[in-house]
Parts: sequence; C-alpha cells; structure tokens
Amino acid sequence: MHKKYFFFDYDGTLAAPLTQTIPASALEAIRRLRQAGHFVGLATGRLQANALDYVQSCGITTLVADGGNSVTLDGKLVWMESMPVGPCKDLLHRLDAQGIPWAVMTENVMRRYSRSEAFEMASSDAYAPTVVTPDLSIDSLSTIYKMFVPLAPEDEHVVDFGSVSHTRYDAQCVFCEPTDKSIGIKKLCDNIGAPYKDVVVFGDGYNDLNMFIPEWTSIAMGNGREPLKQKADYVTSRYDEDGILRAVEHFGWI
Repeated sequence: MHKKYFFFDYDGTLAAPLTQTIPASALEAIRRLRQAGHFVGLATGRLQANALDYVQSCGITTLVADGGNSVTLDGKLVWMESMPVGPCKDLLHRLDAQGIPWAVMTENVMRRYSRSEAFEMASSDAYAPTVVTPDLSIDSLSTIYKMFVPLAPEDEHVVDFGSVSHTRYDAQCVFCEPTDKSIGIKKLCDNIGAPYKDVVVFGDGYNDLNMFIPEWTSIAMGNGREPLKQKADYVTSRYDEDGILRAVEHFGWI
C-alpha cells in the first residue's frame, strides 16, 4: 500500500454545510482509509478551535484550519498566524468612512467583536456570537483572524477590499479570511515528512481554489463550484451522495 495524505474540506465536502452532520458513507470512507494505513486530516476555513470541535466525532485530530493559517497535529495547535494586520486595519478604516458596520475575530474563540449593534441588524449570519464593544479601537488591534462585512452581493462593489482576501458564503455577509489552504498543508507535510505528490485534497467552494494545485491530486465534490471543478483532477458525486466514498474507491485507495 502506497501511503496517501488526505485533506478534506469540511462544509459541503465532509459534512452538510454549517452543521456537524457527516454522512455515514464519509465516516465509512475515513475508517477504511485509516485501516488501509493512509493519513486523514482536515483542511478548512473555520477557526481552529471551532474546526477541532467539529471533527471530534469522526476522530480527526490533525488539521489545517483558518484557511491555511493554522496547523494542528494530534490535537495540539503548533502554528497559527493572523491575517496581515496592516491591510485589515486599512480596510476597517475605509468601512468606517463609508458608514458600513463590521466585526472582527481577534482570538482563537468563537466570538467576534463589533462597535455597533448595526452589524447584527445588517447581518443575519449565525457564524458566531457578536460582542458589541463601542470603544473598540481599530488601531489597537494586533491580531485579526477573521473580519465580517454585511453586504449584499449587488453592493459588494462599493467596498475596496485592497489585498485582504475575502469570500462569500451567503447573501448577507462577506467573510474576510485567509483563502490559501495549500500554505498550511505544505507546512504540515513538511513537519511530518510527507511528500507533496502523495497529498489528496477534497473541496467544494471558492475558498478551495488555491488548494487545487499541480503538486498533488485535487478532487471536487459534485456540489462544488464550477471554477473548482474545472481545476480538479477528478469530480466525484455530491457530499450527500457518497461523494467521498465513491472517489476513494474509484482510485483504489481503499
């Protein structure tokens, strides 16, 4: 058996979006991959603490989280990096000047901070509880893991995001977060001595585009975004139609 190193996106790939519901066939695939001697890990845009909590049910304790900006080995956080603080602060100042509310995550905790209740009024997403802190100073921020900007798709053009990476998961809010999971995957592989050519990644969303690179095998879910499917080496069925199990069986990995 030639050992492979599998990294699964979470929402829309391993599990139903925004839930902890993992299909039985995906759990079976993970069990059989491990039984065959393969490595199984997560590659998600979720905050590290949140991601680790979500995958406990399937026994995954090694993960790349924060969109590639953190690495956890055997349940222990070994590396976590903030988004570039300077460009993030500049964006927040521009939002203030335009009267657009915002929220930030500054800790490895599912909690975000905003200066105004207008943020929650404008954004109906339930990603994390929001703490209103009227005296929150942009210039005092030293760590920023995620930022949230409530904008409808048709209004997104009014904001200059500059170099701040961002993506959209719903019609109410833009998430500003790291979007290159390949960075974390390479760091993890370097740490454990895994050859890049033996890596296999699964994904479905726009934030997986930078993870689909020539160095390894990339598999898109049937429910994935079309640009991702176009970059994939293989397109499997939907996450809720045994997509993961069918793919690993197709390639003879189990």
